[in-house]
Amino acid sequence: MSAISAVSHSLLMQAFGKSSSRRSAATERRGNGGGSLSPFACLKGATPTEFDNLEQDYQLDASSQKMNLATEVFRNEVGKPQLFQAVKKAEIIIACDDFLSREPLPPLGNPEFLHAATELVLGKSSPAQTQGRVVGIQTKNNIDGLALAAQFLRQKTTRDFCLLARPCNTIYWKIFKAAGFNCQRYQYYSDTKGELNIYGLVADLMTAPDEAVVVLDACAQHPTGVDPSTDEWKLLLHIVKCKKMLPLIHLEAPGLASGDPNEDAWPVRYFADSGIDLLCSQSFVKNFGLYNETVGQLMVVLANSAQLNAVRGQFESMLLDTNAECSSVYASRVVAKILSDDKIRSDWSQTLKEMHQRVFQLRADLSKKLAELKTPGNWQNLVEQCGHHLYSNLSRSQIRQLKDRHIYVPSSGRMNLTSVQSTNLDRLAAGLNDVSQAAKGDSFNTVHKYYHSA
Repeated sequence: MSAISAVSHSLLMQAFGKSSSRRSAATERRGNGGGSLSPFACLKGATPTEFDNLEQDYQLDASSQKMNLATEVFRNEVGKPQLFQAVKKAEIIIACDDFLSREPLPPLGNPEFLHAATELVLGKSSPAQTQGRVVGIQTKNNIDGLALAAQFLRQKTTRDFCLLARPCNTIYWKIFKAAGFNCQRYQYYSDTKGELNIYGLVADLMTAPDEAVVVLDACAQHPTGVDPSTDEWKLLLHIVKCKKMLPLIHLEAPGLASGDPNEDAWPVRYFADSGIDLLCSQSFVKNFGLYNETVGQLMVVLANSAQLNAVRGQFESMLLDTNAECSSVYASRVVAKILSDDKIRSDWSQTLKEMHQRVFQLRADLSKKLAELKTPGNWQNLVEQCGHHLYSNLSRSQIRQLKDRHIYVPSSGRMNLTSVQSTNLDRLAAGLNDVSQAAKGDSFNTVHKYYHSA
């Protein structure tokens, strides 16, 4: 063996020995519970959300009387997700269609669905649609639509200021902050009166920066369930025009708030017919019972039809660049079939009315029961709120006390009324009465202690 070969062999054997020693040490550490060579060993568990924790606590609760009022699903009288006969009929027609296309959808989604969704909100005789001033984009749901709108406005326009209601859905703030907006709150709800704070709302919008993006809920405002009146909507549009604001209207499940999709969509129609630019994100999940096959729409109404191709092209480009995929093709076909078939649509409308009537009756029964118990607070607003959620304005302490009574409520105090049945309504009323009476007693004791010490 040459000198060079001998040196190379010696160095190779030394390296092999060190490598073996390191592997042995690593193996020993793993055997003793030490580190791992897995690339996933450094990962930490994701922080559970409040709703994850509530669901876990609810599942672990062994009480037969437990109630979970933190869910979003619209439930029927026996606690199951609401089913629509109209959806079943549409599904049968679609399943039997031998000519159903299997081609990929265009970048913006199913054209038939987008046309039907736009017509549902704006109406058949809408000037915006007949004049070619509307761009529709299929989304996964209303929240996905809001996120897409925020991303588009921040990346493709000069708008960088966003106005959000106080209170509003907590995810709104996260969406617009993540998109790069400078966010500011505007007054919306009066906790003391349990009603819309129209004076604070007007004052905050009037003093806000010009050309801001203002996010508004068209109906059943999240979380309060309190909406402006017709005259108040007209006043808000006047301010939007004067301040050159861009309204982004959130329309969740039209038809569930009032039982009539036309009534729920009226604010969007009124704004659109005024000839201003606006965006609207709507969902077809709860008002069609499509929880597994979610679908929504982001609609852009333009003041000038000359901008239509540019806006459509920019949305298509952005979606293709991010490899974004629209929501369920199947769900979009179901919704389009229901909205385009007069008979099936009539069945759908009747179901919405029945769902609304059930919620209204739940509100009336709960309000009556609380009045009989002489529960402290203004509970009359229960029947004045819209949608299937009840905004209770409970304190965190009261919410913890309800949890001790096996009643699970999120920190916002927003309760899903459809999770209440006739068999447990009295128990919910008793729980609300107990925590309200306790809070009143604590308040009295605090005041009494103060004056006694003085």
